[in-house]
Amino acid sequence: MPLIKLDVYGLRNLKSVQLALNPGINLFHGSNGSGKTSLLEAVFLLGRARSFRTRLHQAVIHGEHDQCTVFGLIQHQGASTPIGVTRYRPGGGVFKLAGQAVTTASALADALPLLLINQESFNLLEGSPQHRRRFIDWGVFHVEHSHQQVIQRFQRVLKQRNSLLRHDRIDDAVLSTWDREFELAANAITAARSSYLLLLLPMIQQVLNELSPPLARVDFSLYPGWDDEKKLATVLQADRRRDQQFRTTHHGPHRADLRIRFDRHNAAEVLSRGQLKILAIAMQLAQGFLFHRKTGRHSIYLIDDLAAELDLAHKKVVARLLHDMGAQALITGVDRESLQGLWTDQDIARMRVFHVEHGQIYEEGPDNRE
Repeated sequence: MPLIKLDVYGLRNLKSVQLALNPGINLFHGSNGSGKTSLLEAVFLLGRARSFRTRLHQAVIHGEHDQCTVFGLIQHQGASTPIGVTRYRPGGGVFKLAGQAVTTASALADALPLLLINQESFNLLEGSPQHRRRFIDWGVFHVEHSHQQVIQRFQRVLKQRNSLLRHDRIDDAVLSTWDREFELAANAITAARSSYLLLLLPMIQQVLNELSPPLARVDFSLYPGWDDEKKLATVLQADRRRDQQFRTTHHGPHRADLRIRFDRHNAAEVLSRGQLKILAIAMQLAQGFLFHRKTGRHSIYLIDDLAAELDLAHKKVVARLLHDMGAQALITGVDRESLQGLWTDQDIARMRVFHVEHGQIYEEGPDNRE
């Protein structure tokens, strides 16, 4: 389901943008600060209703505008579906899909599945467990949509349990009731995450064998958020006094982590910066492969400054994997020749190349690409 049309208004330094996109590879080149990352941010806003650069949506809106709008057409089986997001400076926004207003960002994410590879991607390995939980839950959501409802139910129960813990006097019977609800939701989340990882890990190994065979020795394991040799009910009971003292729930799927080890050591501590980049990219490429295998659909890859992330040999492997996958990709870089050099002349003839300069985006014809 590629994005074949993209219109952007009032977003950061971009001028009014109207683009026809290739369902395969799209390259965007230009100097730093020209607007390349802002273009990827616009697509991300379209599929997630938020930016990947800031939590403040006001920062995304151009200083001379009161709102920003991103509109697109998604192609599927010969038909096109409109999708749009408007964000207002005072707050709030409007999300539309197929001409109808939708109230949740998850509806946009389902229609326009996105995988972002940029500098922040390496938080998968070096960042907090929250980044790895999001990584797993992206895949579970797109493979099993009911997971979103389970997550929302768990968050409501967690909020209620923490609210009770903040009371000076707690009714143990009431807290026990919420503990049972907490355990049910937690076990459902953990089962879904575990099932997804069983499918994903062989795909990661497969991609690593292509990108860097020595890294295929990396080992992954899910820490569910508590000692899984014990029932969560037992853990919650043992934690009760400490939870009451600190007024928060110390164990559960909100503390889960994907533990990544290389030769029995934390991968982030023993692998080089270059190896960590390769591993992070392999994990996200594998998600795209699995998503396609399970759903028959493709995610869209947003890759910011590919040339800066890998050496030439690994960049060419990534380019080949993206080509073989058949997914749509929007890839930025400073130098046109360096980007195009990752593909064959035959591949280049089928892709679209754009020049980004001072917030304006121009498609380059065949004569400009030579």
